Amino acid sequence: MSKKLGFWLQDNYNLPVFTYTGKLPYQETLSNGQKVKLPEDPWFILGNPQITVFAHVGGEMEIITGRRSWGRMNFGQKRNSYVNGAVLHFGDREYELLGTEGVAGNPEKCRRSFGCGYAEYEYNFENVSLKRVLSVKPADNPKGGEAGILVTVEITNKGNCKTEGAYTEILGVNYKEIQYQWAGEDFRQVEYEYVPFSIENGAGFEIRSSCKDPLLCQKPEDMEMIEGFPPYMAIKAEQDTVRVSAETEEGFLGRYLKTESDFSIMPGETLRISFLIGVLHSRDRGEMNCLSDKMKHNECTYSKEWADYLPMFTEEKDVDLKRELIWHAYSLEGMATYSEYYDETKIPQGTCYDYEWGKHASARDNFQHALPLAYYNPTMCKSVIRYMLERTTPFGEVRLIESGVGYAEHEGYFTSDQQLFLFLLIAEYLRITKDYAILDEQVQPYPVRDMAEMSVLKMLEKCFVFLKGTIRFGAHGIVRLYNSDWNDTVYYIEKVPYNTVVLTGESHMNSAMAVSILERLTEELQQYAREKEGKADADAEKLAESMKLYQENVFSAFMEDLGERTFPRRMYFAGKPYGEENMFLEPMGYTLLMKNFPLERKEKLYEEMKKRLYEGEILGAREQENPEFESDTYEKGSRENGGFWWALNGPVIMGLSTFAPEEAEKRLKQMTLKHLAEVKPEFWSSYWSAADNLESALIIENGLPDQTDIYADMPVYCAHPHAWILYCYYYLRDKCK
Repeated sequence: MSKKLGFWLQDNYNLPVFTYTGKLPYQETLSNGQKVKLPEDPWFILGNPQITVFAHVGGEMEIITGRRSWGRMNFGQKRNSYVNGAVLHFGDREYELLGTEGVAGNPEKCRRSFGCGYAEYEYNFENVSLKRVLSVKPADNPKGGEAGILVTVEITNKGNCKTEGAYTEILGVNYKEIQYQWAGEDFRQVEYEYVPFSIENGAGFEIRSSCKDPLLCQKPEDMEMIEGFPPYMAIKAEQDTVRVSAETEEGFLGRYLKTESDFSIMPGETLRISFLIGVLHSRDRGEMNCLSDKMKHNECTYSKEWADYLPMFTEEKDVDLKRELIWHAYSLEGMATYSEYYDETKIPQGTCYDYEWGKHASARDNFQHALPLAYYNPTMCKSVIRYMLERTTPFGEVRLIESGVGYAEHEGYFTSDQQLFLFLLIAEYLRITKDYAILDEQVQPYPVRDMAEMSVLKMLEKCFVFLKGTIRFGAHGIVRLYNSDWNDTVYYIEKVPYNTVVLTGESHMNSAMAVSILERLTEELQQYAREKEGKADADAEKLAESMKLYQENVFSAFMEDLGERTFPRRMYFAGKPYGEENMFLEPMGYTLLMKNFPLERKEKLYEEMKKRLYEGEILGAREQENPEFESDTYEKGSRENGGFWWALNGPVIMGLSTFAPEEAEKRLKQMTLKHLAEVKPEFWSSYWSAADNLESALIIENGLPDQTDIYADMPVYCAHPHAWILYCYYYLRDKCK
């Protein structure tokens, strides 16, 4: 594996650890001299359903909460900024430890290692070494976890004389909703007042809110577009010798929590200090003592707890692949986010959606990210299903985007595919777990509060009726497009009047999905019906029969539209068929997955895909053979205009498993991060996570996240690569064993 910017090892519990060896600030240029647009201080994720922490290579941390509205707890003064600093004093010297200009920026002075649930920084000075570790604890259930970060500092005297000095760390306290981080000072629907408080060995800030609008932020439990009840932040030290204070001052820092510890260390001795940073969602000072008790630990990290929690893939013989799979499972757990409003947990898309725009978007992503959980964490998978059903209206519309506290809407979109991704997740969950009892469970549809409960089976029926009765078919008998299916680019870059296309477009991707997914879901519903007695039995049989008739009609129309062609078209839009000669990837994987699509046609289709979409690509098939959209912001070979997507290549691997399992295995290994780092070792975004898409071989930015300014600042973390690589691995071993 490439070691240009770092390398992977295993810790004492056989968990993966990445050591970053590159210099900071990160800089790289392409062969044409163009500067690579990646943040100068890379970051890793530490987290559980109650907290998200970005631990930067430079040692700084940014503390994110998504339990209510997405917010940054230690926001700085500009978009995506944060405040955290640490200074070491000894002798007559002072060392700024954190940041790209601090000691952590120099790999010769600081070793930076990132494992499952922790970040470790080892600084070496003359006669003194310092180790600083940030660590979070795994959850004990899908909704659980502790919203705290354990910070451990060990200072060792390597010299021959007593060493005296002090260690100081500060953490900014400034709550900012991420969705409003662009807003100017005049945008203040809610005013926050910060009130410092003291607790035993600690301190924190209460946040008191006020609104001019009497209908805003009335109660914490209300659905609301804006956050009126953010959590508090506090620090509690484990040792009496550590002084903790809540400080307020004018200037850049504003408010911050400060820890100070003086030391006097004899030769060969090590001083250990530790403190807990807590995000108090109950908005109760007393929560900090409870949090401290739960997170007390003799070690610097919770590696043993993570090793006990994560799947370890003990039967996998490929050491590198096994390590990557564990990392993918950890990353999904680190991204998992509990929703206080819906009382369930989701795995967000990440990247720009959640961590830059502050929105839980979009619904289809949440369904995809839960797929591998059905294999190794079915209780969390079930929680994601329930969360998404609670974001679904009583008449079966899956709300696309959640903003603020539980506020779900479709914004300017009317997408046509959300129900299909729900059906995919439900079908796989039932097939893998055989937990048919979930269909009897009761959920409250959107907006949850004061809504009559409905069984999961009934909710599936409502969603199917919405697909059948609202989305419906177009003139060619295939599933309609509305403004978009999975690929919403056409919604932006095809300059046609919306009213002339929204009811006439048709999607070959939706149609292939409807056939291949409903084939599987009807089988599971029929099995459920066989195991039940009474009304549920009859309801399931009727739903399965209706779904079977629907998918047979779609299959017939799809095959008639295909005719003698080798590959299906992409869509009908604005009176034009897309994909006549130019191959689009979107429908291909689901076409290969169809049970009744003839084997010889699958083989011919895949051969055509290899010639048209795989040629020259590093990870897999690109989205278009010859990108045909014209736009100032979508290069031909970028994003939905010809880029590489894990979400499109995963279904291809599933389809290949039905007739070419060895080829499916080959394509899975091709799209791993191990392979990406070998081919593009100069990009830090190649190694441990990635954006949802990468630029294809058609453009010089090949292998990078989208390089336009709007996306370049936030290329990771994204759940797509972690979920699809992990799911396809399980799927192939399940289907091809």
